[in-house]
Amino acid sequence: MDFYELLEYLDLESATEFEYFEAMADLVESDEYIEQEAVYALFEGAEETMIPELLEDYFEDILEGLPEDAGEIYSLLHQIKMSLIGLAQNRGQGIDAESDLRRLVDEFCRFRQWYSEESDVELTPDDGSGVLHQCLRDAITTSRMQRLGGDSYRYSFEGALDYELDSYTMSFAELAAAEDGYNDGAIVFTPEEDDGVRHDN
Repeated sequence: MDFYELLEYLDLESATEFEYFEAMADLVESDEYIEQEAVYALFEGAEETMIPELLEDYFEDILEGLPEDAGEIYSLLHQIKMSLIGLAQNRGQGIDAESDLRRLVDEFCRFRQWYSEESDVELTPDDGSGVLHQCLRDAITTSRMQRLGGDSYRYSFEGALDYELDSYTMSFAELAAAEDGYNDGAIVFTPEEDDGVRHDN
């Protein structure tokens, strides 16, 4: 969908109204093809301070939806969150605002495609029936339903850990953490480490 179709899909009159959690959730989780230029126009027209806030709220929501034994996927999602927030906070602060926004949109769309399409989570039902495979978006929905009394599964996130964060993108995660002034102790991946070992900050 193009920019105007995206506004209609999100039930917005203009990009300046992009300020609610539900709109961010619909944008990330839509099954529809969304042109990258449409996302660019949406972020460009939104209030600059809203994008980091919406990303913060959305990622906190999906992190809370993970099963208790999520392990490395929690760490990876946390690092993606900090990277995107850092990129959003940097928007307009550099010498080339257009390039800054383009980098944010590129990374956001890459995350969206991985989260809602490419990632693979293996779900093994406790009742012994057949194994299921879902994208991370749907696996988190299943986890939420399980907490509400739905069918019980064991989750393997090994197939969803193939999301690369380069050193440039990671640098914005560090900036975001520094601006927030805290370190929550989450285990994070660093792009220079390829030994498969997790490291604490």
